[in-house]
Amino acid sequence: MNTEPSDYIDFGLQEEHVAFRDQFRRFVLDRLVPIAERAEAEKRFPLEVYDELRNNGYLAVNYPEEVGGGGGDLLMGCIFYEELSRASAGISAGVFAHQHLAVGPILKFGTDAQKREYADPGLRGERIGAFGLTEPDAGSDIRGIKTVARRDGDDWVINGSKLYITNGCIADFMLVAARTDDGRANNSLTLFLVDTKDAGVKATELNKVGNHSSSTALVSFDDVRVGSDAIMGGMGGGLAMLKATLTEGRILVANRGLGIAQEAVECILSYSGQRRAFDQTIGKFQGVAFQISSIATRVDAARLMIYRAAHLKMAGKDCIREASMGKLLASEIAVEAAGKSLLLHGGAGYMEEMKVARLYRDAPEAWIGEGTNEIQLLVISKTLGLL
Repeated sequence: MNTEPSDYIDFGLQEEHVAFRDQFRRFVLDRLVPIAERAEAEKRFPLEVYDELRNNGYLAVNYPEEVGGGGGDLLMGCIFYEELSRASAGISAGVFAHQHLAVGPILKFGTDAQKREYADPGLRGERIGAFGLTEPDAGSDIRGIKTVARRDGDDWVINGSKLYITNGCIADFMLVAARTDDGRANNSLTLFLVDTKDAGVKATELNKVGNHSSSTALVSFDDVRVGSDAIMGGMGGGLAMLKATLTEGRILVANRGLGIAQEAVECILSYSGQRRAFDQTIGKFQGVAFQISSIATRVDAARLMIYRAAHLKMAGKDCIREASMGKLLASEIAVEAAGKSLLLHGGAGYMEEMKVARLYRDAPEAWIGEGTNEIQLLVISKTLGLL
């Protein structure tokens, strides 16, 4: 039985994209899958992943060569996160939070000094970053952030807490969104670069349903003092910088849901070609075959939608709607594919030693990260002129 997806013909991939996908897929299977399996069992993010990625030329693949990246485009980043997520959604979450949410904004908006101190070693995987945005009472409502930064002489003092922060307990530095003005005005938020070893920074690991190979933390800031050189992108520029990273971030993060969905399809294709009942493999029964075929169709549809958004973004076109549509569809099919794959495995799917059980736990996070599905629907509705 064919357990491999098609060659992605007509998905808008060039020869270099296909070559990269095939090479990276082999690397992930050979080098990262064994690490991921240990990390899942130990419930830790394996920092050795960065050594593997660096030594084999797979760090920052979609950043320009002049800043230390691999020189690939946004589609290369899409392929990277889909293939990485097939090995481990948790590891993919940690790498995404570091490369895109932490290092990316510094490259775009940071000063030369900030790039030297944080972005340059970050691109090499030598210093790990995190992004402190979500709070107990503020996630989708960015303007509701309550963490405050008050001026004290030439310094700023930060107080507040951040919740569900990927890499929170392993990060060397963190971008922290803090309120520097009262009210909900566009210029009321500022981004600060904070060294996690600074006095007053405390991170507490959270116990999650899935994504066990990622670090997710509650991070508190108790009179954390930073200099004015910690401000990134200027006073009051936090909201604008956050919005500038959202569209590309949703395109990239959609591939994490896509990777889970594709892996779920691969798992059930393999199992249904081996498991026998009533003198034939279960994949020969229409009741099974039609379910798998339906899921596989929607997985390919999600990939097409994500790649369309990536092409629009690379062409400098507005793709807010397409990015949200891709992220929405990929998250929904991730949950559906993982659940259906587990059920079609029968009792075996409920066993921890089966990978499909891990996919089932990991998939629901795709509904939440980089904006919940309700936020995506809100964005889509606005672009359609409905709200």
